[in-house]
Amino acid sequence: SYSADVAQVKASREGFMLLFGQRRSAVKSQNGHRVPLDTLINMNPVAAKRLAIQLDTVVRQHEAKFGLQGLQAVQQPGLLATPPIPAPVFRSVKGTDKVKLLFEFLKEHHIQPAFERSWGFQAQALHADRFLLGFEKNQIGPNPDEKIVQACMQMDMPEDFLEVFLKNLPSAKIVGFGFGEDENACIIKAYLELGAPFYRAESTDKKSEPYLSHLGLKWDADDRSRKALARYTCSPGLTAIEVHKRLSDDFYEDPAANPFEIVHGILELAAAKGGAQRFDFLDVSEESNPRSSYDINVYGAHLQLNEIHSFLLAICRYYQISEEEFNGRYQQAQNHVLGHIAGGRHRNGKDFLTLYFGE
Repeated sequence: SYSADVAQVKASREGFMLLFGQRRSAVKSQNGHRVPLDTLINMNPVAAKRLAIQLDTVVRQHEAKFGLQGLQAVQQPGLLATPPIPAPVFRSVKGTDKVKLLFEFLKEHHIQPAFERSWGFQAQALHADRFLLGFEKNQIGPNPDEKIVQACMQMDMPEDFLEVFLKNLPSAKIVGFGFGEDENACIIKAYLELGAPFYRAESTDKKSEPYLSHLGLKWDADDRSRKALARYTCSPGLTAIEVHKRLSDDFYEDPAANPFEIVHGILELAAAKGGAQRFDFLDVSEESNPRSSYDINVYGAHLQLNEIHSFLLAICRYYQISEEEFNGRYQQAQNHVLGHIAGGRHRNGKDFLTLYFGE
């Protein structure tokens, strides 16, 4: 007898989740009303497919008799929020303080961002104290650019970076912030997404010309003079074969001396699972340092980390990282979805590989 007027569907490898809520339970915020989805039904894949077929049939019959319903329901959603993560605590006191300021900014303006975490692999080093979040500016309400710039100033963005940020912010629909700590520094990151959706989006099926898609502004929480401006050039809609060639030609000329075969194996699995999957491929360069890297969006394949476990262990062996150390991280995240694969030459000149994953 439960009545719902809001619904959402989520899926994992094991099954499907139907979430329902009622608008009368909505909580009013600056951005409208947020409806709690407080009723959950789990279904196995077979039952879910039967339901989808039956529901489609009945909806068609209903619309044939009573007319089209809810045209706005088929519109593509924007950047979907994901469950929040706790504000991390870093060794860097300033870094921890800046993270707290960022989370306070999100809370103050009722922003529900999409979160990603990542594992950064380098020789004998696993960097897992990292996260990235993104949100659409229209979540903020009036004067979003002004409020975002204030947040950047609170996080001590260098003055010359503020000028670049201010110049490009009006053109950006999605803004991102991230933090990452290794043995040497805690890095604060601010991103502007300038082109077609990329962050937490599925890759396009249409190939088009390369374009400047992102700017990344990165600085050391404890020493703002240590900074880097990154430019991301997107080549959208590449096939697995085209990505393979880009990697071998531009980043992994000697497959025996780098993790090319591992990356290639993950991409083959993503392409097979996605069914003629195309990938958005980013070339990344930073001013005044030797970084030359790539970032490949694989969200469209819906690969969970547990599906690439053998590749993850191969990465650990390649970078001489203790499997015991890695498994502690893996157990907490194995059901998360692989989002991006990044690699190449780091700004410190070393080979690296980074895997981003979302809910």
